[in-house]
Amino acid sequence: MKKLILYLNSLEKREKYTLLLGIFFIVIVVGVFFITIPLYQKSQTLEKKLNTEIQNFQELKKLASEYAGIKKINPEKPEITLSEIETLSKEVGIRKNITTIKPITLAEGQGIEINMKDADANRLISFLKNLKRKGYLIKTISISDPKGNRKLTVRMVIGA
Repeated sequence: MKKLILYLNSLEKREKYTLLLGIFFIVIVVGVFFITIPLYQKSQTLEKKLNTEIQNFQELKKLASEYAGIKKINPEKPEITLSEIETLSKEVGIRKNITTIKPITLAEGQGIEINMKDADANRLISFLKNLKRKGYLIKTISISDPKGNRKLTVRMVIGA
């Protein structure tokens, strides 16, 4: 440190100004290239990400408003009846496998519980497709093959 002070004291006034100006210039260059430019680049990338997120948000709002419009247009859910379930089961030929059909009360409203024994898988799938086509929802379903002979035991709860 003493050598540096001796060296600085030995310089003439004009050399001291030149040295000081050089140090100032180096500090400015380092500050611009290593601090300011990376910060500027980061702000540019953040601005691009922000613009992308704003566009995504606008698109999401548009889709939400379209969905709300579609939801309002759709009619109310159909009322589920025992006779309708019986008709649908006869259409696919699974009526003979139904052991019980009874109305039950669900948290969302009325429902129907159906128990089947020795049901064929293909007919069960057709029955489920018909239920879906009519707008009914399967709240719960339990399917098992207790004998291992591909004759299914089914318990399901259907709601509107």
